[in-house]
Amino acid sequence: MGRLVEGLWDCKYCDTKRIRGSVRDCPNCGRPRDENTKFYLPNTIEYVEDEKAKTINKNPDWICEYCNSLNSDSEKTCKSCGSVRTNENLDYFSNHNKKNSSTYNYKYSNEESYGTNTTMIDDNTEEYYSKSNVSFPKINYKRFLILFLILSLIGALVYICIPKNDSITINNFYWERSIEIEKYQTVNENNWFLPQNARLQYTNEEIYDYEEVFDHYETRSRQVARERLVGYEEYVSGHRDLGNGYFEEITSQRPVYETYYETEYYNEPVYISVPIYKTKYYYEIDKWLYDRSLKTSAKNQLPYWHDISELKNNERVSTKNESYYIIGTNPKGKNKKVPLEYETWKDLNIGEKINVKVSIFNNFQ
Repeated sequence: MGRLVEGLWDCKYCDTKRIRGSVRDCPNCGRPRDENTKFYLPNTIEYVEDEKAKTINKNPDWICEYCNSLNSDSEKTCKSCGSVRTNENLDYFSNHNKKNSSTYNYKYSNEESYGTNTTMIDDNTEEYYSKSNVSFPKINYKRFLILFLILSLIGALVYICIPKNDSITINNFYWERSIEIEKYQTVNENNWFLPQNARLQYTNEEIYDYEEVFDHYETRSRQVARERLVGYEEYVSGHRDLGNGYFEEITSQRPVYETYYETEYYNEPVYISVPIYKTKYYYEIDKWLYDRSLKTSAKNQLPYWHDISELKNNERVSTKNESYYIIGTNPKGKNKKVPLEYETWKDLNIGEKINVKVSIFNNFQ
């Protein structure tokens, strides 16, 4: 037999809570506990002393048919009305099983009569809940606040990154142009293949790559963790309602294992790096390569390209680059250098105002 825990019960007449299971009558109103009494465990489990536990009747209380009072199994007559106990008297558990059975029948008949208005039964509290009572989920204000802050931060970042309008008064102009010149040159190169139009100088066998090749096995050891059964331990897996104001602990057994280590030997393959040789080509080849830039710039609206009439036969124009700016001040007096397309830039005048969009990174659009 497991150790005993004294349970608790609530008085339905005066609503006094957490009355000790060994107390038959309510200490507040004096009413005895009746057939509707439900025993429950205290929040903190404290076991009854062994000597006292030996004197406690382990059988469930019985219910008087006349006054519905609960009486100890050791009582032959009801302590409330004096009625003699008979075989017809239900005990604590039989009474609750009968109530649950009748409640189920009521639920079944109610479903037939009223269709969708089904009564649901909670066996733990024996209270009745109807589906017609709509419950609304609780709002998680903390989660809502976090979501609101995240959305606000995203909104603020988007607003900051949106380009803003700015008005620039033109004080001057600036332009710059450049021409990239390439020169046809002979260069020495090497590669694993010979390009077209290359003039081979010589070849050489060189290491192109490495491959891992199996060489042998080596015996190595390692510690491997294993578990073995060393016995069983007893633990409290629950408490059983005795139906008399007390609960008896339920004990179970579980296996106990210990970890130990064994030396394990294994063969590990050993690889070596073997070079892969390949023919490498060394050659001369003629290519157009960057040589210089011809740049022009000024603070006016008269752009021009650098003279390229003197280019040699082995030189050519690669690319041309050009940029155009207005230099001015905004309403706050800050100096600004704004890039513009040539078609817009060429028709502007000093002293004229122009609206531009500027981003947080001071980029103009």
